[in-house]
Amino acid sequence: MKAAALFSIPNDIRVTDIDRPQIGDSDFLIKVRACALCATDVKVALRGRHFLIDLHGLPFVLGHEIAGEVAEVGRDVKGVSEGDRVAVSPYVPCGNCYACRIGNYRFCEKAPFSWITPGGFTEYIKVPGENAASRVAKMPLDLSFEEAALTEPVACCFNGIAKSRIRMGEDVTILGAGPIGLMLLQLAKVAGAGRVIMIDMDKKRIRYAKEFGADEVIDAGTEDPGECIRELTQGRGSDVVIEAIGSTKTYQQALQLVRGGGTVTFFGGCPGGSTIEIGTDLLHYMELTLVGAQSFGPDVFHKSLKLISTGRIDAKRLITHRYYSLDKVKEAIDISINKEGLKKVVII
Repeated sequence: MKAAALFSIPNDIRVTDIDRPQIGDSDFLIKVRACALCATDVKVALRGRHFLIDLHGLPFVLGHEIAGEVAEVGRDVKGVSEGDRVAVSPYVPCGNCYACRIGNYRFCEKAPFSWITPGGFTEYIKVPGENAASRVAKMPLDLSFEEAALTEPVACCFNGIAKSRIRMGEDVTILGAGPIGLMLLQLAKVAGAGRVIMIDMDKKRIRYAKEFGADEVIDAGTEDPGECIRELTQGRGSDVVIEAIGSTKTYQQALQLVRGGGTVTFFGGCPGGSTIEIGTDLLHYMELTLVGAQSFGPDVFHKSLKLISTGRIDAKRLITHRYYSLDKVKEAIDISINKEGLKKVVII
C-alpha cells in the first residue's frame, strides 16, 4: 500500500510502498479515509523528535488525527464491527494501572505501546484491539470523515478547557489564534465563558479569531496585551488565561495577564528543555493556579466527536485545505510552516 513517510530530517517526505498491516486475533484494521495534519507532525518533520522514531527509526509515517472505516476485525476483538465508520484515537489507556484508576490517563504505563501502526498518512492502519470500544468513536452517517478526523485535537483542547475550570460568565483569554486556539475558543464558550479574548499578532489569524466569534481580539503587533486586558477587566486581569502557542515568551506573558487567584493553563508545547522563571510572589501572594494540559481520556474523545457532530464545534470551517493524494502531505507541511490557513486534511 502507499504511505507518505518521513525519510530524513528535515522534512524529507516521500510517498512509498509499504506492507499492508496484517492483523492478529487481538487487532483490527482501519481503512483510512481522512487524516488531518497536526502541528506536532510539522515539528516532527522538521526536528525528528518523537518517541516512536526513537523506538522504530526512520522512515516514519506521520499522522494521528484519523477517521476511517473498520475493514477487518480479529476474532478476539469486542466493540467494533466491519463497516463501522469511526474516529480513531491514536492510543488508548489500559484502564487498569494506577494512573488510569485515578483518571490520569496521560500517564498510563501501557498507553505508549498501544499506538496505531503505521501513522495515518497511509491507506490502512493496524489498531491493537484492547479496549477497542474506548479507542474508536462511531460517527453519525451525516458527518464527513474529514470533520471526524478533527476529533483528536478537539479532545486535547477539551481536556485543556476542563483543566482550566472555567466558571459561568468568566473572562477567558487565549494566547494564539491558530487552529488550536480557535478550538479552545469554541470550547470555552461551550463551557460557559462570559467573554473570550484572543491575542495574536498574525493579521490572518486575527481575522480568523473575529470570524469564529471571539468577543475581543487584541493585535499584539500593534497593542500592548497587558494594557488591553487591564482596560477590559477594570484593572483585574483575566479570570483564566490559556497559552496556545508554545513559546517561553508567551508562557511568561500569560502570567502577567491573569487576575489574582486566577488560573493559567499552559497548553502550547515549547521545545524540549525550555524553561521560564516565575517569581514566588506570583504563586504565593497572587495565589495563582498554574496548570499544564496535554492529551485526553477515552470519555473526552467520545464527547468531542459528539460536539463536532452536533455542530457545537465547527470542524468544517476549521478545515481550510483539503488534499486528495498522499503526495500532498509535504505541501501541507510546507504551507503550515508559513502559517497559511488552518487545518489541512488529506482525504484518502
